[in-house]
Amino acid sequence: MRIILAGYGNVGRNLHRIIEERRRELLRRFFLDLNVVAVVDRGGAVVHQRGVPYREASAAKERYGSVSRADRGRPGADVAGVLEEVDADVYVDTTLPNFRDGQPSISYMNTAMLRGMHVVTSNKAPLALAMPALLEMAEYRRVKLLYSGTVGGGTPFLSTASESLRGNRIRAVRGVLNGTSNYILHRMETEGTSLEEALEEARRLGYAEADASLDIGGMDAAAKLVILTNHSMGSRYTLKDVKYSGIEGATPRDLLDAAKRGRALRLLADSRGLRVGMEEIDAKSPLNVPANLNSVEFDVEELGSVYLIGRGAGGPETAAAVLRDIVQLSS
Repeated sequence: MRIILAGYGNVGRNLHRIIEERRRELLRRFFLDLNVVAVVDRGGAVVHQRGVPYREASAAKERYGSVSRADRGRPGADVAGVLEEVDADVYVDTTLPNFRDGQPSISYMNTAMLRGMHVVTSNKAPLALAMPALLEMAEYRRVKLLYSGTVGGGTPFLSTASESLRGNRIRAVRGVLNGTSNYILHRMETEGTSLEEALEEARRLGYAEADASLDIGGMDAAAKLVILTNHSMGSRYTLKDVKYSGIEGATPRDLLDAAKRGRALRLLADSRGLRVGMEEIDAKSPLNVPANLNSVEFDVEELGSVYLIGRGAGGPETAAAVLRDIVQLSS
């Protein structure tokens, strides 16, 4: 399976590393021979029909800021050109989200599907802004569009809804969908740390988005709510349908006062009313998770509340979800 990889930040580099490290295992377990034949970042691309070596691409990125400085590199090359030239089976998008209009990622995804490639993405913006249209394109071209890495990092929230709960009626979903804001609130609650200090810690740990306002302002959680709701309930929402706010106004005292009452303040996303905002919940609730964990409650007609908890932020975790989707393509 030949892969074009767009984006070589925390997620893209970890994905490339994992694919190379586990190549024999993937071949043995799934009869799947994965080959990253092109990597594209903002500075250009590197293309190798027999596979781009992880060490070379990673070293060039580390030393020069772009994979295009590696052997067989192409400074100035872009995704559009690589999609046109390189024969591949899968286009993987791990680029940073552009919530203004989702471009150029939406165009690149459509181009890849028109050329008969499956698309796997960890980029939330295209799906948050144009999920119904992108899924229609995938159906029209008879390819798959998979996006496990957009919600929950490596925790399988989406596959829980579509596989483990298949045949059940999911009436609503709600939960903590942004690991960065949850980490910040947890630090403020347990250590009395200021929001600014906790955010800097989250950045150092690699939890925060490049634009941290997406985390603390609620937009990242809103985008994930759109994707999770559409995926779980067959709806056709986009980001403009969500009312959201963030954690900017939270103070350590607010969280400590809530804790004294046996309560907890968390940034919750809820499909009922399509809203994201700070809510006070019971401290014993499964939604009151610590650190960078995510927690989702599925309200299932036949089962009641079904909870899933797991790490929701981090490059290796999200890369694992992307790899899971790539493996699924072979099934």
